[in-house]
Amino acid sequence: MERMEMPATRSNLIRLKDELVFAGDGLELMDQKKEILVRQISSLAVRADRVRAEMNQRLSEAYGQLQEAVIRHGEAAVESAGLGLRAEEQLQVRERSLMGVVLPQVHIELPVFQPGYGFCGTGKSMDSTAAAIHRAMEVAGELAEVEVSIERLMAELKKTLKRINVLARIYVPRYQATIKAIEVSLEEKEREALFRLRRIRSQSEYNR
Repeated sequence: MERMEMPATRSNLIRLKDELVFAGDGLELMDQKKEILVRQISSLAVRADRVRAEMNQRLSEAYGQLQEAVIRHGEAAVESAGLGLRAEEQLQVRERSLMGVVLPQVHIELPVFQPGYGFCGTGKSMDSTAAAIHRAMEVAGELAEVEVSIERLMAELKKTLKRINVLARIYVPRYQATIKAIEVSLEEKEREALFRLRRIRSQSEYNR
């Protein structure tokens, strides 16, 4: 494993060991963050499936009512009635933070449904179409909230996994290799110093 090039001193050894502990703590925190993100994404995925199914059901109902309205009253009459629909929903978007990721909280407040067109040239099927679209709007905000949240959390998870990979496969092994090399070098220097000391003592005793 490639190691960092630096003088083999005790001060460097102590500093590298401290940095290795810090890197290990960072790796542990990244692992914890990954687990939290994965759990949150899994939870939102289940919720997204439910909301999409509900949205599809309501849109399918609206489309069926629209087809019936076109058959009964004609396309031109339906388009004219559509121009009379009022969009009075109020959209509220708040934000919350999860592990540094900003997630939206979307709420659509819908008024009590009232057709915005006259009775002339319209009928029950048009009312049913407008009401079905109104009901579909009730879950549109939740669907947008869930899908945007999943997208942002997935992006953060990819960044987190990349950081974990860099720490675990590059930085930590590099620190470990450098520390090992410095320890070996210091041990060799100590043996050499001890050998020289013994040699000096032997010569001193011999000269006596």
